[in-house]
Amino acid sequence: MSRGIRTSRLISYDDTARSPPMAVPSRNRISEGSSFKNSFDLGSRREHMSKTIEQLLICGLCELRLTVPKMLNCQHTFCLECLEENLHRQADKSYIGCITCGTKQLLKDPDLTALPSNLHIDNMLQMMQPTPSCPASLAPTPVGSYQLENMLCAICWLAHVDELGRQVGQLEGQLKSAIEKLDHKMIEYKSRFSEINDEIIVCFRDKIHALQQQQAELLDSSQGILNDAVCSHELVREKIDQLLVSIGRPIVGSLDPVQVYLKLHKDMSIILEEVSLWGRERVIFNRDKLKVESIYDTQTTPTVKHSSSIKSTPKHQLHPNSSEASVTQFYKGHVYKPRLLWNHCQRPTGVGFAPWNHEGLEKPLLYVAGSECRIIFGIDKTNGHIVQKISHEELSYPQGITFDPDRRELFVTDKWKHCIFVFSQEGQLLRKLCSKGDQAGQLRSPEGIAFCSSGIIFVCDTGNDRIQCLSTSDGKVHSQFGRLTKDQFVKGSQSKISSRMVDLKNPTDIAVQKDAILVLDAGNRRVKLFNKYGEQLQEFGQTGTINGQFQYPEVIGVDPAGFILVGDGGNAKILVYRPNGQFVTALGSRGDSAGKFNWISGICVSKDWEIVISDYKNHAVQLIF
Repeated sequence: MSRGIRTSRLISYDDTARSPPMAVPSRNRISEGSSFKNSFDLGSRREHMSKTIEQLLICGLCELRLTVPKMLNCQHTFCLECLEENLHRQADKSYIGCITCGTKQLLKDPDLTALPSNLHIDNMLQMMQPTPSCPASLAPTPVGSYQLENMLCAICWLAHVDELGRQVGQLEGQLKSAIEKLDHKMIEYKSRFSEINDEIIVCFRDKIHALQQQQAELLDSSQGILNDAVCSHELVREKIDQLLVSIGRPIVGSLDPVQVYLKLHKDMSIILEEVSLWGRERVIFNRDKLKVESIYDTQTTPTVKHSSSIKSTPKHQLHPNSSEASVTQFYKGHVYKPRLLWNHCQRPTGVGFAPWNHEGLEKPLLYVAGSECRIIFGIDKTNGHIVQKISHEELSYPQGITFDPDRRELFVTDKWKHCIFVFSQEGQLLRKLCSKGDQAGQLRSPEGIAFCSSGIIFVCDTGNDRIQCLSTSDGKVHSQFGRLTKDQFVKGSQSKISSRMVDLKNPTDIAVQKDAILVLDAGNRRVKLFNKYGEQLQEFGQTGTINGQFQYPEVIGVDPAGFILVGDGGNAKILVYRPNGQFVTALGSRGDSAGKFNWISGICVSKDWEIVISDYKNHAVQLIF
């Protein structure tokens, strides 16, 4: 550098090498008849203000008057040359430090010329710098001079106009980014329509010749929606191109640059909102209605429907010791009609009958977990009336439900809080079990849960691809099995926890069948049977869409005779299997009316063979008998 760094900060205000002190404008002119004392006081104030302003123009690094001042994030200002020399001496060039306050500012670019200028300091430097071409700057200016005020406004105005011009230039980059986002959406939109057309072709491949005309009409409809989307895309692109042309015009020479800038900014905000809203609807091909539809989220009105012919329904003769042939005949020959259709909550998940009678009703309640409203509902199954509501401020996403009949406690897994909430039968929070993590006793996105016996529960640690056996009182781990890591094995053995490596992928639900543990291995599309120590005894299931096969199995339940019921959200059916895994029958079909399902998210079977199914997408709970 050509300028040296002084070792002491000595400021001489009478130094002739510096520019004369700046005269500070005053709002009130001094009258000719003012006293000598007032004149003396005014002169002292002028001198004090001049020295104060001079100190503001001193660089804290070189202790000379600022040249090319640059401002850091902490608002302290230094010479550009001084900052560059200071950065050059640093080993780490990723930041620059302020010697005044010690703040470190990260640098995206080592070029310090990109740092912002201090317009206030720039204005004062320009005012104190003599300009031969300006007569007003050659001689001292009286306090309150009209010429000085005009000079200050002109300098400030030009600086602000230049700053507005720089900001307008930045709008072009934002619009180009919006173009890329819009084009990317258009590519995805076209890709989705290609998939829809393939679905239409596959759907009609095996149909008779009479449906070919309808196939062509559907393809035309699909193409029509795509054409509408293309037109909408082109309109938005045209608006962006027009705005780019407007931005390309210089703003500095316009009559009113502020109004031009505000109009450009308003137009850009409107376009960015259109880009954000474009393509938000979900387009699908409805196979049942043979129609291409645009799906939007809608709210349904809560209703409760119950059959008027419940009393006339003959009671079955089944009991837990019934033969497999009798139970099989019951499932195959029974006509399933919903006794109760309840939709008082959005996105229901886990369901279950309490093993105790509710006070005042002398019968057990049906509990339903409302994932969206974060409430556990206790329902009277005969009429759908809400008898009890259980919630807590920390409850975030209730998923699975199970009960401890001896302690009369309700266990609820929270998928987002990664823990288990334990409530009393009155709905009071008693304790929380586990925390977020991947070690023994920790959970990650738990879903299914089942009570075994003697104060033991099994929980699906879905995010960690394993099952954990926990104590109901304190959450202490007894055993774990699944896709365990080496670290989990080592720490488990150190804690004397039984650990076993088993192929599980996203287990979503679990049920107890006598002395065995049934796990729905959703990721592998299998049902697997284990003993209490994690040894696999049996497995069944395969991927497909025909009866007996899984597409997206979510939940599992066991009836009093040991028959296994699997809720398949992908196929929208309840699949019934013998205890040995042999397929029996399928119940239900896809739809939004009574007896049909859209996405099965919970299932349980009472001791009287009452089957309860929660439907996540239809926002409904059905009880069939």
